[in-house]
Amino acid sequence: MATKTSAKTTKVHWSLATRSPVTATAQGALALAAVAVAGDLAAVEPLWGGAATAAGAVATVVRSAHLAHPPAGLLYRLVCWLGAGSWLTYTLAAGLWSQSAWAVLGIGAATAGILAPLGRATPRTSGAGRTGRALVLGRTAKVGEDWERRIQRVCRMRVQVTGVAAWPTRCGYDVHVDLPGAGSTRTQLAAAADALATDARLPQGCGVEITPGAHRGAVVLRVATVNRLTENIDYPADYRPRSIMEPIVLGEYRDSSPTEVLLREASALVTGQKGSGKTTTLHALTAGVGLCRDALVWHIDLNGGGMSQAWLHPWLEGESDRPAVDWAAATPEEAVTIAETALAIAKDRKKSTRALKIKANASLMPVSADLPEIVIIVDEGAEALAPANRDPVLRDLREALEELQRIGRNEACNVVVSSLRATQDMISANVKKQSGVRVGMYVTDEEELSFLFGWNRGVSLADLPGVGCGFIQAGQGAPRPFRSYYMRPGDIVDAAHAVARIRPELDPTARKVAGDTYATRYARMRRAFTDLDTVQEELADVRQTAATASPPHLTAVPCGPDATAWPDLRGLTRKPAAPAMTQAAAWPDLPRPRHSEILRAEHVRPVAAAPAAASRPLPEILRRALEAFGSDTRMHSEALAAALGIVTVNDAGQRTPDVLALAALLRPLGVATLPRAFLRGGVERRGYAREDLEAAAKRIASGELEVPADVAAWPAA
Repeated sequence: MATKTSAKTTKVHWSLATRSPVTATAQGALALAAVAVAGDLAAVEPLWGGAATAAGAVATVVRSAHLAHPPAGLLYRLVCWLGAGSWLTYTLAAGLWSQSAWAVLGIGAATAGILAPLGRATPRTSGAGRTGRALVLGRTAKVGEDWERRIQRVCRMRVQVTGVAAWPTRCGYDVHVDLPGAGSTRTQLAAAADALATDARLPQGCGVEITPGAHRGAVVLRVATVNRLTENIDYPADYRPRSIMEPIVLGEYRDSSPTEVLLREASALVTGQKGSGKTTTLHALTAGVGLCRDALVWHIDLNGGGMSQAWLHPWLEGESDRPAVDWAAATPEEAVTIAETALAIAKDRKKSTRALKIKANASLMPVSADLPEIVIIVDEGAEALAPANRDPVLRDLREALEELQRIGRNEACNVVVSSLRATQDMISANVKKQSGVRVGMYVTDEEELSFLFGWNRGVSLADLPGVGCGFIQAGQGAPRPFRSYYMRPGDIVDAAHAVARIRPELDPTARKVAGDTYATRYARMRRAFTDLDTVQEELADVRQTAATASPPHLTAVPCGPDATAWPDLRGLTRKPAAPAMTQAAAWPDLPRPRHSEILRAEHVRPVAAAPAAASRPLPEILRRALEAFGSDTRMHSEALAAALGIVTVNDAGQRTPDVLALAALLRPLGVATLPRAFLRGGVERRGYAREDLEAAAKRIASGELEVPADVAAWPAA
């Protein structure tokens, strides 16, 4: 039986790769000696030794900086280079073959070997399988280890920290994490962000943000250690022109980076309780969009016009030739006009910009100073967009804004809406779903933020120190806490001056679509936003005088259906009427006139301060409208506009009834379209009722309603 014998063989490693400080020292000393011998035989000048030393030292500094070697390692390498270079230069100059030269080489090599641990690139690690730790700096290795243990403890997930980077502001740091491949996702960490911040014992107002990493399996934890959101951040006085294609800056994140949003295509929704900073955020939006050379701002403020007042102040005071806000509405009627005008412009741009998009070879309509984007900013949108609101005017406004949000993206007609809550009783689900930018300002109930951003999104009130702060989400990114820029009234006025100089004008095609409604907007804005202090003083004086006057005696004057046969109301009183608002306050409520009758006022005795509102003539628009109705009780808007000659003419010379201009003329008189469409001539459309026009005529005749100047001037206006 043959037996096999196996002999254990020993492999000899001929590789020059160093495996210990001893072998590294020996290799270095032998290499230096070989260079010295070769230089001596070739009679090399000693200066070459000094040049080699300087080059090696510079290379050592550059490489150590690139690999982030610790200071001790860099110092060790520099000393080795300087010692070896000095020995080489000396031997080339004085001679190599002496005992003292070789003794110095031996002593230097031994010293380098003993101090070799100082030259390690990374600190010593313990445990197996920790190759990723080589990427972490020595001073932050412990931070990485802490976060690995913390994530495993809180999320039951074993991750690997690949890097820790401090913020330039020294207010926090980023932790770069690789997720395990066993079904772990970024969403799991995002849901536990608040728990991670609690486990890390972060200060009040500081938290952890979970952001995407370099790939799907990488995550960056942005850890705030200093709460920078506690103090106001003033709006930077930087009024350089910009473009709507660039991000609009609203404030700052916790790491001092700017809070930027793109509004060229995305609608925005801003929510928050009263006093949370919604209007402050809208001011920053107005400034950012207004400074764009290719965008216009329109305001809808149904909260008394408070958002628009400061922006219009320079124009109202005569300090600026035009307002910073191109169009502002403080009443539901004017708001409907704005929304319907923007909707008409968006629909027209779908056709009129076809050649422009083909020329630019772009599916998205190009914007410029000649074709600006229209951004409608709505403050207190719950008044306008609440689905439960049954007011016909507000319903028209809601429908127009929702349709504009649906179809106006490509055509550069955008909507920014604010509301107290993100619930469906305040904002419809369609508005929220179509808003690519969502901002949730400070609230006292965390559930309110969940309505806006969704549940399990890592949103916690602990990250918001107070009013002026909020969460912002753009697109599919996670909500991030930020502080909005704070604009004082004086700052707004300064910005308004700059915006008035920079902003463009509405393009000619859009102005043609908007018609007289847009052309006469400044007169309505000045009337709506002018300071009323002087008027209130006059109101008190007239009321006091009217209180001492004898009550008027009312008589009925028969009138036929033909408005031209009505008596001239200007001859029914002895003097011009006082302002209508004062007379309406002093007169008793008037009864509704009987069929084919209106009321006129005759005083028993002449009283100087007695109301004389009945002397006011009917405006031409109302007189002609009643004539157009004839004996009919209802009339479609298109038919009435055509009968009054309120039409637009296109390039081909075709005349189209302008229902928007008609609505703008009748709304100040309290006449609005009927809530429901009705049939006339087999066509079902919306329109007006004769009784609404007659009621307006009665209010004008009685002095209860004052006719605006632009309406009274029609058709000359």
